[in-house]
Amino acid sequence: GTQAVNVGEPGGAAPFILSSSGLSDFNKSPSISDMNTVIRSLNNATRKDSGFFAETFANMLSEAMTSHEQLKAELDAVDVSTVFPDSGIAAQLKMVAQLMKTRESRGVVRDMFYVEQGGYDTHSNMQINLVNKFTELNAALEAFVAEVKQQGLWDSVTLVQFSEFARTLDPNTGNGSDHAWGANHFHIGGGLAGGKVRGLYPDDFVQSPSNPIALSRGRMVP
Repeated sequence: GTQAVNVGEPGGAAPFILSSSGLSDFNKSPSISDMNTVIRSLNNATRKDSGFFAETFANMLSEAMTSHEQLKAELDAVDVSTVFPDSGIAAQLKMVAQLMKTRESRGVVRDMFYVEQGGYDTHSNMQINLVNKFTELNAALEAFVAEVKQQGLWDSVTLVQFSEFARTLDPNTGNGSDHAWGANHFHIGGGLAGGKVRGLYPDDFVQSPSNPIALSRGRMVP
């Protein structure tokens, strides 16, 4: 249902969610040998009284089964040459790199991937937590960039970092920070004219009637 909304038009490429560990066999231990065939047959049984929602569900299920089989076969046939660190964000980026190697067999000219790294809600012990998270992220990015360069795709890749909110600039009583607003983001990629900082760094962080972008506790309006 949500996939039909995200695609936007009939026949468009549907988005999919993929584990960082890849794909397992669909229905690996079926109760009958031809279970997948039976499932497809049941979901292709269109009748005059078939409802729109039932038809949509049946079509999405059949398409998902076919896409799963094809993508699993393509992923099983490729691997990366770079050693990635043992972390959640590194495993996600490794899977992205593997998916990029299947682009020709999938018939795509452009992909968009989303990965995430949690643990930045640092209401306590912010300093040590940030050191650990940044170290983990940096190692994962180094491996990803090395692999994409190995594939000859670095000039065609742009990585965009973002977060839904920032942190206060002054600490709380637990040596941490709390939710804020304006923040910094970074973009990297071989085709970018990098090495630049966009925007102006605030010169006044004190909340006052003459400073419309400063709120309490060092929170800045983006």
